[in-house]
Amino acid sequence: MKQDIDKLLERYYEGETSLDEERQLRQFFQQESIPVHLQHHSAQFRYFADAHNEHPSLKFSTALASKLDPLTSNPFGILKNWSVRIAASIALLLIGFAGGLLYTHWRSADASTQLANSTASATPEVAIKKVLAFESNPKTSASERIQAINQSFELTQADRDITQLLINTLNFDPNVNVRLAACQALVRFENEPVVRNALIQSLQIQTDPNVQITLIDVLVAIKEKRAVTEIQRLAQNQQVLEAVRIKAAEGITRLDNTSHSPS
Repeated sequence: MKQDIDKLLERYYEGETSLDEERQLRQFFQQESIPVHLQHHSAQFRYFADAHNEHPSLKFSTALASKLDPLTSNPFGILKNWSVRIAASIALLLIGFAGGLLYTHWRSADASTQLANSTASATPEVAIKKVLAFESNPKTSASERIQAINQSFELTQADRDITQLLINTLNFDPNVNVRLAACQALVRFENEPVVRNALIQSLQIQTDPNVQITLIDVLVAIKEKRAVTEIQRLAQNQQVLEAVRIKAAEGITRLDNTSHSPS
């Protein structure tokens, strides 16, 4: 059973499981007794059981709906639709984002031994450059690239080459979990002008909602007011997911409050 669940988890995080297999995973993690090495997955799958009860307040939905989509002749009908759509979008993003982070940590741990063996004689800088180099991408797994990104946290100061590799990874890696890891790693170098510029520019490139939301959170956290224009573009873009638009509107408000707060 352990082997079956391990394989199902790997397929689930790669988006390859069927509805029946996902139901099997949820049922497995509802048990009282779960193997120790799988317990950190429990919270995510138990979240599914409660997600349908999570809804934004009426006041919250009304304010967002009026800002993002002006009322027409049937305000009550629109409000109802927005409430359902916003709740569903937020639940979907939370589940996907949580799943991605859990998968990142799980696969990184599994790959750490292999990566450590292959780079045992190399410094962290050399190992990171070797794995994240563009020409190495087709030859490495997502978990190996995430492990290399995690090694950047060992660096005591910014390395220009590694910083650029992290930026390239954020913008162009085919795996969303790798891009998320690169985004988080770049926050350590927030005082570097090239990093701040790259985070703003990445909003123009990213199409995955999880990465868009993470970038907004990061730019707000580092109080990058120059990002307002790009965040505003997302807030007004009817083609992006509602949850992204909500986060963008919230980010604009927070950055605006920061600019008006006393120094």
